[in-house]
Amino acid sequence: MKEIVTLSGDIGGGKSSVARILSASLGYPIISAGGMQREIATSMGLTTLQLNEQSAKDRSVDDRIDAYTKMLGETRDHIIVDSRLAWHFIPPAFKVFLSVDPLVGAERVFGASRSEEHHHSLEHAVENNRSRTQLETTRFRALYGIELRDYRNYDLIVDTSYVAPETVAATIEQAFAARNRGQAHAQVWMCPQRLAAMADALAGAGGRGDAAPVTLQATDGQFVVVSGREAIAKALAQGVALLPASLT
Repeated sequence: MKEIVTLSGDIGGGKSSVARILSASLGYPIISAGGMQREIATSMGLTTLQLNEQSAKDRSVDDRIDAYTKMLGETRDHIIVDSRLAWHFIPPAFKVFLSVDPLVGAERVFGASRSEEHHHSLEHAVENNRSRTQLETTRFRALYGIELRDYRNYDLIVDTSYVAPETVAATIEQAFAARNRGQAHAQVWMCPQRLAAMADALAGAGGRGDAAPVTLQATDGQFVVVSGREAIAKALAQGVALLPASLT
């Protein structure tokens, strides 16, 4: 078991911001595969979406990043790796997935206005994120036989939709410390605001309202509330930032 934290997640999930805060707190340097990908795209005169499209036909870019990531896991310790696939290439790491509501993620990407990403509107950012996600899912499945949003692959899933990155980083650090001590920790932490919308949909579909702990079902990156609507409503009323949950 190595003290390496890998950060994967949805587009706009805040990996870079959370990584910087974790780095300052833990004293671990950050290795960013996303930065490597953007540099490669820029050097080729492409956007990241175009690079993903090209990677579907030519895996040389993937091979460059994959080999480097594997080397990190074999030769380094006490690092943070900001990469969607680092969890796959560094098995001993503490594997974190940052989830985000699709609209919130698009708002963040649109607001960031990176030079290599050309978004004419928020709607365009939503569609671009959706396209990138579909391309990545298909490509990762074909190249590696893995499902990026199969949450069983991760030690911790944190929803970043309506919470400060400092709170997300603190949640990760606490779970990471528990894992290093051999102690149990909640696998999933969700924003009550996001859960409330799911619970409302469940109620509208005739789902039950109960006082059970929050349990979720996840399919293709989408969550559905199975139980815990009362706990969600209470957390929302009390202004709780993140609520622990379990997956079926």
